[in-house]
Amino acid sequence: MWHGRGGILVTLSLMYPASKRTKRGHTQLTLDDDYARQQNRNEIFNQMHDSQNWFIIDHDGWHLPATKDAHEWCGSWAYLGCLNVQGHANTECEGKGFVRTFQRSCYRADCEICWKKWLARESNKATRRIETYEKKSKHKVKHIIISAPKWDYSLNKKELSKKARSILKEIGCIGGSMIFHPFRYNRDYKEWYYSPHFHVLGFGWIDAVTKAYQKHGWIIKNKGTRDSTFATFYYQLSHAGIKKHNHALVWFGDLSYSKLKVEEDHIGKPKCPYCEIEMREVFFLGDYCRKPPDVEMEIFVDCKDWANQKPSIVNEKALSVNKKADESLRQIIV
Repeated sequence: MWHGRGGILVTLSLMYPASKRTKRGHTQLTLDDDYARQQNRNEIFNQMHDSQNWFIIDHDGWHLPATKDAHEWCGSWAYLGCLNVQGHANTECEGKGFVRTFQRSCYRADCEICWKKWLARESNKATRRIETYEKKSKHKVKHIIISAPKWDYSLNKKELSKKARSILKEIGCIGGSMIFHPFRYNRDYKEWYYSPHFHVLGFGWIDAVTKAYQKHGWIIKNKGTRDSTFATFYYQLSHAGIKKHNHALVWFGDLSYSKLKVEEDHIGKPKCPYCEIEMREVFFLGDYCRKPPDVEMEIFVDCKDWANQKPSIVNEKALSVNKKADESLRQIIV
């Protein structure tokens, strides 16, 4: 049998990264920072994702996230663990192995299963970069929307980006991130339509907006500071333009890679909390009725049911037989 740590089943977050301070001192924000606002954002997003043309709209190869097939293994459940029973002596894990469940992910924006994990990872990375510059400059990031006029719709994304960066420089934006949105959503018709614009999380005084509009015809909206940088990135990336060999988010100005160096959090491979040995993938060999459920959790296990090497085809067939037998038993009981 298996048990949760401390005798209690421990269920972890299923979707978003935990809100905490990292070793580098950066805040990893989650959408739970403002529950009511997140619920409203979820409702809006669900409406957009369920629109009539989310999966088919395309312009010059640009499309929306989560529109491509997943790999066979995307979302499948697997296990990291430590079967070093001797090293667990005199701990609450004494005589047991320690196992943590996880879901495999390709982290592709296109993947119909893994795209939300891509969202969370990219949003965390971008948030760390913004926070690094905020700490360095003593200024808060601003959310700016810059939209192309219809006479520029024939330009490709590279040309649009060049114009947008030039205009941003004119209005005093000294650097930040740019997320390309090829499409806008019509709530009345529940459809997406081509209307290229950029969402910028940038820095600067942001002045002379009217003058820039009169000169270039581009509409610029300064939305000011945000309550949650992570939430802003997460939401804007959720319906950003995706195209092969192109980045959904790019950095410019003072936050470009050549000007701002950010130390990445080198988490490394997780270690067992009881013996400090590096955990590795482990494989379940026991009866199907003792198999852990498909949820994120940490458990104590009997090591006789587990192995450090992938089971042979024979064992996999045996596991399949046990599963079918268990299902048959349930039908008989019912």
